[in-house]
Amino acid sequence: MPEWYHPIMVRRPLLASILLVSALLGALTLAGTAAVPPRVVAVGDVHGALPEFASVLQRTGLVDGRRRWIGGTATLVQIGDIVDRGARVRETLDFAMDLEKQAAKAGGAFIPLLGNHEAMNVMGDLRYVTPEIYRTFATSRSEEVRAKAFQEYVEFLSAHVGHVHSLLVPADDATRKKWMDDHPLGFFEYRDAVGPNGKYGRWIRLRPAIVQIGDGLFVHGGLNPALPFESVAALDAAVRAELKGFDELWQALSRAKTVWRYMTLRDAIAHLEEEQKALQAEAKPADPVIAGHIQKLLGYRQWMASSSDGPLWYRGLTKDAEPAVTAGLEALLARFGARYLVVGHTVMAKAAVTPWFANRVFAIDTGMLPEEYKGRASALEIKGGSFTVFYGDGTRQTLDAPAPLPVKTPIS
Repeated sequence: MPEWYHPIMVRRPLLASILLVSALLGALTLAGTAAVPPRVVAVGDVHGALPEFASVLQRTGLVDGRRRWIGGTATLVQIGDIVDRGARVRETLDFAMDLEKQAAKAGGAFIPLLGNHEAMNVMGDLRYVTPEIYRTFATSRSEEVRAKAFQEYVEFLSAHVGHVHSLLVPADDATRKKWMDDHPLGFFEYRDAVGPNGKYGRWIRLRPAIVQIGDGLFVHGGLNPALPFESVAALDAAVRAELKGFDELWQALSRAKTVWRYMTLRDAIAHLEEEQKALQAEAKPADPVIAGHIQKLLGYRQWMASSSDGPLWYRGLTKDAEPAVTAGLEALLARFGARYLVVGHTVMAKAAVTPWFANRVFAIDTGMLPEEYKGRASALEIKGGSFTVFYGDGTRQTLDAPAPLPVKTPIS
């Protein structure tokens, strides 16, 4: 187990929250000390591409042919977006969860970060969850589960008769069929599995949004230099507090039957906007607590976890440098004693790990999922001051180390 990183293996929610905050603050603070791993490997967005992910880890010598950890004390960072798109998401999550334990036992570390797609799933934004993914969660009882859910949904909508809603009770064969198509077998099991009490949902919610290892910062989307945050730990805490707050709002609104617990985020937002208008039009004052919950949830697009300027979504560091952005980036790195930033999220042209901003930013999403991006798997190794890219096809690439930050001359 490396001194600078402390994985959390607890079950009780209150204890988990207390220990998690303490451990993450410790991990992120110690990351800047001498106790940093001698070898760090970073891998970009996976999206269920299990064979490609495992293959590139073999190329780097982190796992063997049986997908067992052989990386010793190395640290592996997966930059987020394990989920969505690819059919083998469930297998990939199982692999990642197991590998995390194996690495820790060997004295190394595997740190999967939160990506925007993990956050989307937590919040019920399921646009990129395919029927093939849902099918891997289906069981022999899925038909029964879906039938009961349909009845529950009908009862929920029936209770809102009198309010003007675009979601109507499926009343004929055509609308019932569409509902069934929109909720394929395995849909409800998947929602439970990634929910706050589900096997995968609990694990996802423990992922950090950002980590600093020595003089490197690792984050899924990027860091907007204009984004105000005091520390790496504070930024991580802010993102994960929002996701925790979302869970609390969703559960409260579900208990109040203001939203249906299995609604997608898109349907829920449309329903809540209509519900808000209906409540405001009533002569009787609305429950201020519920009205407040609705207002907060409707503002989710401005949250750090959802904003295009937030660390899970920002793309401003994967395009040609602008003077203002360059100066802001240099100041940000200097503030945290970092030399470089590693990001994913934006698929790079030519499926190649690409440096930006004088090699201060390394973009490592090379479109690993072949059926979606026709790219290739890659891994960036940072070792002894050298930056080496391993590709799944066996090729390697040496990149220049980050350029030194400009030294400001003191004013005499």
